[in-house]
Amino acid sequence: MSTNKDYARMLKEQGYERKAIAFKLCDDIPAYAAPYGDELSFHCAIAAELWEEGKKPFYVTNANCLCGGALFSGLGNRKVTREEFDGGMELAIGPQRGFATRQVFRRVNQQIPHVFKTHKYQVIGSLEDVEDPDVVMIVADARKVQRLCKAYTWETGELVHGTSGIAWCNSAFPPVLKTKTMTFTMGDEESRILMQLDDGELYCMIHYTLLPMVIKNLDNIQTGPAT
Repeated sequence: MSTNKDYARMLKEQGYERKAIAFKLCDDIPAYAAPYGDELSFHCAIAAELWEEGKKPFYVTNANCLCGGALFSGLGNRKVTREEFDGGMELAIGPQRGFATRQVFRRVNQQIPHVFKTHKYQVIGSLEDVEDPDVVMIVADARKVQRLCKAYTWETGELVHGTSGIAWCNSAFPPVLKTKTMTFTMGDEESRILMQLDDGELYCMIHYTLLPMVIKNLDNIQTGPAT
């Protein structure tokens, strides 16, 4: 994992202050990952625990997630009762909530790519502590996220497509897992609050295979007016 330690160091040297978080789907648990336990929480809140000082890699199952984050990140959904489903919908639908109607909520989710292959476990850890992850999340201000996107486009000629209007998990994982590229998102009110983002911060999700190129090109892209 020395390579990932180098990547984490390079990001810090470039001014990315929050630790990059790595996500790894697996059916066999790596020796370095500890069980999350039997606690239930929202997927975004669980991931944000990695920003606590000294937090080591852990693994979750879909049974740990109260929300659809497990489904959208590749773990598949846990079974819920009709009462749980209706309770969740009640919290999501209506004025001062996520969506105007159930029909709107359905329409939104029809626009999200589906992740059909699921796994038993997801390891969540700081980039430097996770071997060969699937996706790396970097949270930073808009300027620094713009530079990550430009570092990708500078070499590939491909634009980075972002999504807004829905939760962090829906807009972050499926596009990256499906296309094996990268995306950025603003998340939603709940994910931003649960992850304690500052007003100017954005999420950037990068497929791990692209991370070396993106980090390398932070030194190659333009900084300030061309001279």
